[in-house]
Amino acid sequence: MASKKRKTSTTCASVSTMYEGTSYHRDTFENYLAVYAVDGIRFSAGTLVLFFLNIFLLIPVFSAPFQSAYAYILLPLLAVMNVWAIALIVAPRRLQVNYVLFRGVFGIVCSLGFMVIVQKFAYGMLGLTTPWYAIGSFVLYGFALYQYAKFHLRKLQQYPQRKKGDKGARMPVATLTMLTGGGYLLANISLAFVTQQTVAVVLICVYIMLAFVVFHFIMDVHRYYWLRQVLNKSDEVHANNKNIK
Repeated sequence: MASKKRKTSTTCASVSTMYEGTSYHRDTFENYLAVYAVDGIRFSAGTLVLFFLNIFLLIPVFSAPFQSAYAYILLPLLAVMNVWAIALIVAPRRLQVNYVLFRGVFGIVCSLGFMVIVQKFAYGMLGLTTPWYAIGSFVLYGFALYQYAKFHLRKLQQYPQRKKGDKGARMPVATLTMLTGGGYLLANISLAFVTQQTVAVVLICVYIMLAFVVFHFIMDVHRYYWLRQVLNKSDEVHANNKNIK
């Protein structure tokens, strides 16, 4: 028990040294580096990949008109994410810190995957031939991600906001599921009374919205980087303390 308390205090001390040279607020940064609860990892990993990512990428990839290029791009990424999610479901406690990286990679694969699917809707269903749509859409996507990252990092410089219990930790997953389910249902209902071109436009709008929604997950790559730095520093300090004793 005493050793656990010493390690916790050592971790806090190492956190302070790691961000003394940054502009991040001390309390905000400490809250930012908190790992996710083990109890929610199985649910989140299963929901994000086995349900959300698979459904919203596999269905459009194999839908008509089938184009193998999109399958070659997305299927290997989906295979990796599914294996990773299963590992987290099997051993959530052992991979608790790794889950932070998983969320960040999920955000990248999911967001870029949606933008790839948007290209299929535009070129496969709408019949676009100009490359400027793809260039313009990815340029705007990159600009939006850059602005979101700036906003996210700017929040680390501010005083931490109060969180209302544990419900806040699951809100992004629940909100994401509700938004995507509603959007996809709306797109399928529209099949009954609109043309294929209109459906393609609706799906493009839905998938672009989803690509921007999951920016929240991408920022966990930044969180994982600093978390690893702090944990490695904590282990070094703890090892040095043992050697001194």
